[in-house]
Amino acid sequence: MCRLMIDTNILIDAMIDDRPQTNEAVELLDRCNGWGEFGMASVLSFKDVYYIIQRSKGERFARASVESLMGLVAVAPVDGEVCDEALRSNEPDFEDGIIRICAELNGADFIITRDKDAFANSKIRSVTASEYLAIASN
Repeated sequence: MCRLMIDTNILIDAMIDDRPQTNEAVELLDRCNGWGEFGMASVLSFKDVYYIIQRSKGERFARASVESLMGLVAVAPVDGEVCDEALRSNEPDFEDGIIRICAELNGADFIITRDKDAFANSKIRSVTASEYLAIASN
């Protein structure tokens, strides 16, 4: 079973139709629903998804989106250890540091993201949803 840490941008892409790589994000999340991949996302990513979707699509749609995502991927907790490690990491962005540390502490095989500049120093390989789907189909 492949363990995937899914970045916030992928979750948002899957929930809002006119975002970049929406189809790939949806297909990736479908793979976390019985295909053998174990998807996870930081609890903070769910908060960000809610906030962004609520602003554009409203409260009801935002709550339904987060509920749907939580049915597909596990919630990776963020605690003091994760925050301390993220602050000490060499990620230039604190939020990316949190996702990276969550991935490392939870044994992820890949970090799935659209942000090609993030996670370059992680022990875990970062790829786009499209790249992961190509890897998984081989």
